[in-house]
Amino acid sequence: MKKTALTLTAIFIACGTPEQQADDSVTADSTEPAHYTITAVDTIGVEFGDSNYVFGQTDAALFGPNNEILVLDGSRNHIALFSADGEFLRSIGRQGSGPGEFLRPMAIALLGNGQLAVSDPWASKISLFDSSYTFNGEITGFFPAPPLAIEGSDGEAIIGLMRIIDIDNGMIGFSLARLNGTAEPTHIYAEDMIEFEPTMIGPGYTESTVAFASDPTGRVCTSIMSTDTYRIECFLPDGKQFLVIEQPFEEVPKTALEIEEEIEDYNTVLERRAAAGGGQRMQSMGIQMPSENINYEPIPYHYAISDLMLDTQERLWVRRGYESIPHFDVYDLDGKLLFTASVEEGDPDSRDWTIVAGDDRLLAFSDDPAGYPKIVILAVE
Repeated sequence: MKKTALTLTAIFIACGTPEQQADDSVTADSTEPAHYTITAVDTIGVEFGDSNYVFGQTDAALFGPNNEILVLDGSRNHIALFSADGEFLRSIGRQGSGPGEFLRPMAIALLGNGQLAVSDPWASKISLFDSSYTFNGEITGFFPAPPLAIEGSDGEAIIGLMRIIDIDNGMIGFSLARLNGTAEPTHIYAEDMIEFEPTMIGPGYTESTVAFASDPTGRVCTSIMSTDTYRIECFLPDGKQFLVIEQPFEEVPKTALEIEEEIEDYNTVLERRAAAGGGQRMQSMGIQMPSENINYEPIPYHYAISDLMLDTQERLWVRRGYESIPHFDVYDLDGKLLFTASVEEGDPDSRDWTIVAGDDRLLAFSDDPAGYPKIVILAVE
């Protein structure tokens, strides 16, 4: 899932504690924040050789509680577990429809109670593994499908990005929800619905328009991705809003080359689908359409915000959607801009990297790399 700047005078509507009110306004310090470089310090994965280090696809990755590294390989239907030094330890799960097996896992998360959650939309379930990564149960009953993306929260709670389909009103979209061990949400933090059109089959239908992050205390931050608004909202476990961050923002148009590349990526999706036996027709919401009749038109502007993450030091990383390489504004949870950081140029995949935070390192990966799939370990300098 690819989710695609900034003036230094910011307006923060912040509430650092439950007692503060969301309409308390704080004007940011106009001092230029420090800027850091995010550099690659190691990699996991090889193109040829030991099969334990050859990934079919890197769909997700995260740090475990002891800095071990978990990599979801949806192509091989398992999670590869590595030590903090990158040594392969073992795999978790396998192909199949039984307990602890996967049909096509797409997302993983570590929960506050130590469990590992694995969202498997094709199997219509979230599988749960205990702190030793032994199968420990599953959550079923989702409609139309389990979350496409998940993050851990406090206790057994999962924060999930759920697909919504309203056939009666011809609407589709996403809902960001808190799940407490069941498929039924207890809180909805954000929802984005738009009118369905047949041309949205493909990237326009599958790409999420909601960025989010959560932490083990139950705090959740989210942004409805917009081409003209820079805004993040953060919530406590009970759904009460405690922070809003806003920045003035002007639309940033995509270049002709960027639009051309986006169309090429879309055509590649259709070609791969046909090669895999999916045929030349696309289908969603009961509509079938020959792929040659779909006139895909990319959004002409970049998103202001394309991703969010919360690290273990209670910092919110906000990725700028219009930068050609990953570039972050990093805030504390009172809304103060602490510093900015950007990835060092050089890796051909860095533009499309998904990045996740740990204690003092970051992980990066691409779901469609120019070379072979790998995990890049990053440090902030």
